[in-house]
Amino acid sequence: MEFVSATYRLRCAEQDAETIAREIALEQTVEVPEELIRSAAISDDVVGRVRSVLPVSGTSGAFAAVIDYPADLAGTHVGQMWNLLYGNISLKRHVRLTSVSLPAEVRRRLPGPRYGVDGLRDMLGVYDRPLLATALKPRGSSPEQLAALAGAFAAGGGDVVKDDHNLVDATFAEFRERVDRAFDAVEEVNVRTGRRTLYAPNLSPPIQELDRYAEYLVQRGVRAALIAPMLLGFDTVAQLTRRYPLVWLGHPTFTGSFFHDPDHGVAPGLMLGTWFRWLGCDATIFPNYGGRFSFSREECVSIADGARSPDTDFKPCWPAPAGGMSFDRLSEMATDYGADTQFLIGGALLSDSANLEGSTRRFLEAILAQFPQANQREPAAAWASACELPMTTEARKILEHLSFRSDFTWRGRAATAYKPDDRLPFRDVSRTELVGAFGESTAFDVRYFEIAPGGYSSRERHVHAHVVMGVRGKGMLDTGDVSQTISPWDLAYVPSLRPHQLRNTGREPFGFLCIVDHNRDRPQPA
Repeated sequence: MEFVSATYRLRCAEQDAETIAREIALEQTVEVPEELIRSAAISDDVVGRVRSVLPVSGTSGAFAAVIDYPADLAGTHVGQMWNLLYGNISLKRHVRLTSVSLPAEVRRRLPGPRYGVDGLRDMLGVYDRPLLATALKPRGSSPEQLAALAGAFAAGGGDVVKDDHNLVDATFAEFRERVDRAFDAVEEVNVRTGRRTLYAPNLSPPIQELDRYAEYLVQRGVRAALIAPMLLGFDTVAQLTRRYPLVWLGHPTFTGSFFHDPDHGVAPGLMLGTWFRWLGCDATIFPNYGGRFSFSREECVSIADGARSPDTDFKPCWPAPAGGMSFDRLSEMATDYGADTQFLIGGALLSDSANLEGSTRRFLEAILAQFPQANQREPAAAWASACELPMTTEARKILEHLSFRSDFTWRGRAATAYKPDDRLPFRDVSRTELVGAFGESTAFDVRYFEIAPGGYSSRERHVHAHVVMGVRGKGMLDTGDVSQTISPWDLAYVPSLRPHQLRNTGREPFGFLCIVDHNRDRPQPA
């Protein structure tokens, strides 16, 4: 039997330590007193096993309890894993989860960073020095103001500019406008200078809209996103980082209740370092010591260690200390964190927003003074492969007219996967976004779908209506009570909540245009 091992720090009298450890083992597995366990199978195969309880060196009244849990109790999703590690016991005082060891079968369920330290260095072409990062703020600024900040930071040579975590939008259209403006401002500098600055919008929509927002970033050419694992949920974050080829920056908002009591919660190094890394974050943001939050130097270093510790299964993740940084502290930060760090500098940069380009350049020069061996090379293919390269503003103007090709493709538009997963079964379908997903001022999206012979779309229904126009080959539209042939230039209207599925029953590709609302609900099985 394989085990998930957890180490807890207990604050208690010495004579109580063994008893409390056993209570944790029972509470986290069977949730009943030991005398009620009358089955040997449950006792042997379900109940957690206390492996050791030892005093914490140098700390009076503190004990480290190591408990092994059968690996199958971790379930198939990461939410259940945390329920096993720290579910009910989080309601008790004086118990802190400090470290976790996972067997191979459980580790395989976790995505880990897609790019990590080396991948992002290759993408940016920046080596042997920390990355310089900043945040777009404050909330209430116009999209034009935020875009100007992003462009100025990029012009000054900054490496990563992210949204502040509270930059959220009421509608998808507002999100798209804000992201487009900031992204265009950064890309204009990238094209002009030949350097690479990464822009990371905040991804925090309603959960039913999450895939739509993430898909838009990929389609638009954005290569990074900011996420808050405690707000979105661990399993949701793991699915996002596994599905979408973005550089994911993890934000610590809402984690504070785990950290303020040193005898309770989860150790910062485990949560923000190791765990965010396991979830798939390529960088983990945390409050630097000496700033406006109460993290100690030791806690910050432990987060960096958890993010970058050697691991054969997971790439190292960028620690991104934020806040409390100034010119005077760069030497100290360089010593504490080393080259593989993102220095996330906010107020010290933005306080000179009238000359953000100049202050960014000065900070970069100060970093280079600490790391004179640093070099910058042409970004590797990772920049292009993260997602399709964005078009310049001038190119987008040209592509207001999309040239059609004889193989049923359009200049400037690439086919993508029909859906990001197989939650709703389908076969041999591709999708090409034509109008609506690239910043056009329309209330609708036009997409081209193509189904290979023998293929079919998912059988689904949704609140929004849509129109289907056949343009290539023939196919069948099944709406539950009616099946009809769709030939080139035939039109079909699918009303709200009507079950529908399209199939290719012929010997050549079946292609059709589909017109839907911009703001629409996610498909549901029918």
